[in-house]
Order: sequence, then C-alpha cells, then structure tokens
Amino acid sequence: MPDPVRTAPPADPNTARPAPDATPAAPVRVALLGIDGSGKSTCARLLARRSPAVRPHVVLSCLRPHENPGGPLRELSRHLDILSTEADRLGSPDLKLAILYLQMCTYSVAERFFTGQQTGAIITERHPLIDTLTYLPLYRRAIGAVIEPGRPAVLRQQLTRMPALSVQAALAWCQTLARRRGGRAPRLDTLGEELIGLLTLPPEAMVTEFATRFAVTPPDVAILLDIDVAEATRRLRTRDRRPEPHERADLLPLIWDGYDNALQTFTSVRVHRVRADHRPPHDIAAEVAQLAGI
Repeated sequence: MPDPVRTAPPADPNTARPAPDATPAAPVRVALLGIDGSGKSTCARLLARRSPAVRPHVVLSCLRPHENPGGPLRELSRHLDILSTEADRLGSPDLKLAILYLQMCTYSVAERFFTGQQTGAIITERHPLIDTLTYLPLYRRAIGAVIEPGRPAVLRQQLTRMPALSVQAALAWCQTLARRRGGRAPRLDTLGEELIGLLTLPPEAMVTEFATRFAVTPPDVAILLDIDVAEATRRLRTRDRRPEPHERADLLPLIWDGYDNALQTFTSVRVHRVRADHRPPHDIAAEVAQLAGI
C-alpha cells in the first residue's frame, strides 16, 4: 500500500505550468452618495479604518483632491476651492458650476493614481458622473434666473474680483484639459451655460458625454445613504462652516429625487440603499462594507 503522505517530485521545467499572475486585482470602486448631512464623510472614514493593512482602502474626495493624502493636483485643488467659495460670495451660479466642472475633471487623475497603488478599495464621497446628473437640473434653475444677453461679460468682470493666482490656475487647468482631450479649452465665462445645455440630451447620452469629458467610468458599487430631510437639516445646522447654496431644506428633497432618477441610468452599477438616520455610524459602515464586499 503506498504511503499516503508523500513529497511531490520536482516539477519538470519543460512541462511545469507558469506561475499565476501576481498582479493584484483592480480595487473595487465604491461611491457613497446622498444628500448633504447623510453621513457620507463619516461612513468613508470608518470604512478606511476597517481596511486591511496589506491593501488598505483609500478615501478620495470627488471635488477636492487636496484632501487626498499623498495624491496629485493638490495645489490646483486649493485654488479651485477658493474660486468655488468666491463664486458663492458673488452669487454667481454659472461661475460656481464652471468651477465645479473643473473640480470634477480632477477626479480621474486621482483615481488612476491610487488605482496604481496597492489599494484594496477606492471609496469616494460622491461621483463625477452620478452627481453631475443629480445636480445639473438644480443649476439650470439657478442659472436660468440670472442668464441674460451680455452675461459672459458680467462673468469676466466677476473673475477680475477673484484672487488672480487662483484664476490663473483655473485657466491653466482649462488649457491642460484641452491638450489632454483635444478640442478647445473650456471658457469660464460660457462654460456654465454650455453645461446646462447638455440637459437636452437623453440620460444615456449625457452619461457618455460626461464620461468622455471627465475621463471616468461609473463606479462598481453605489451606496445611497437614505436619511430623512429633517434629520439631515438638523445635522447641517451643527456644522461650523458656512452652508453651501444647495444645502437648503427646500432643495434637499430635489437632490434626493435627483439621485433617485440618476441612478436608474447606471444599469451596470450595483446600487444599494442604506438607512442612515438614527443609527450608530459604525453599524452603517459595517452594512456598507458588507454590501460593497470590502
């Protein structure tokens, strides 16, 4: 009777199978979505803390890459953040949308950078494609209230009242985008009106258009944090910063509906809804981790 425990003979180099590919799998891309005050930032931080030491999860800001530790475009991001605040100060929704667009264009650079690292999952608060479809109708309403003949000249005048170094950084980024993607550079005085004009496209065509412009693809998983508007409003009141224009109680239901409508377009994305009010944040993060498989 043969010995049941034997050492395997040396492999024949002429017949041995090649070693399996040691290239790590691409990180799962998880987008945390929801109205302001739903707990996206808190959930993202808790998910990062739960990540394995070997391939830790990375949390990316969709709009502010200067908040991504060790990531690219940090100086540009700070300048765009300044201009976004300035657009709010001037009450200029079309400039605000133009800067928001330039911020969204930074995301693909950060995502590619961290995809090349030993990353377990890429977790982002918001997503360029989904949030564009969600928020653009709101900007159409705001811009429609100020649009008039000669509006580009008004915007050019407003740009002269903004920090010059930040405006120069934004204009340089516009030129960079033109070189990378071909075509003309975005113009800050007409970009907002151009973007809301894209709302005439069917939803699927809009996704294709912005996927090309942003150089991104949809996330693998989208988690919509579901919260009562009254609770979200209460949380927003406790923040120690000036509220964004869209953080008004009357707009939050419209943003929620916007997410609901936008997500129906992304049929390739695994979408999960998670109740996020009146629950311990750690419980929410644990459910999100389970649903996302991270």
